[in-house]
Amino acid sequence: MKRQKKRFSLTQKIILGVIIITSLAVIIATASVLLSKPENTIKSKIEALASDYYENYLYQGILDSPRFSGNIEETLGQYVDIGLSAVTLRELLLHDLEKSADSRPLIEKYCDSGKTTIKYFPEAPFSKTSYRTEYSYSCEF
Repeated sequence: MKRQKKRFSLTQKIILGVIIITSLAVIIATASVLLSKPENTIKSKIEALASDYYENYLYQGILDSPRFSGNIEETLGQYVDIGLSAVTLRELLLHDLEKSADSRPLIEKYCDSGKTTIKYFPEAPFSKTSYRTEYSYSCEF
């Protein structure tokens, strides 16, 4: 006696497909909520603003300063350990209103832009992308 394979009807296949797709959608949605915490989003937006500020404003401001000696190693070398003056998040947000426009509402919802600070530490070879950044967050994560 041969065993007969049970075959699903078209309706059963469709129902099974819908259940599988719905289950996958729920799993993906749950994973994305857990992985994309506001904290991670805010920190990445602040980091992008901080990089833009140093590379496109602060570094050029140092080169254009009347106190610039003409020797970038000499000028920035003195700040390797102590860092440049801290910059508030408010300064970053106001620096380029167009670039910060989409980030500002979310950042200001969770962070105190007057107390959150960013400190830059230039590093050799003292190019505009050679620096280390320290963040002092005053945020409700």
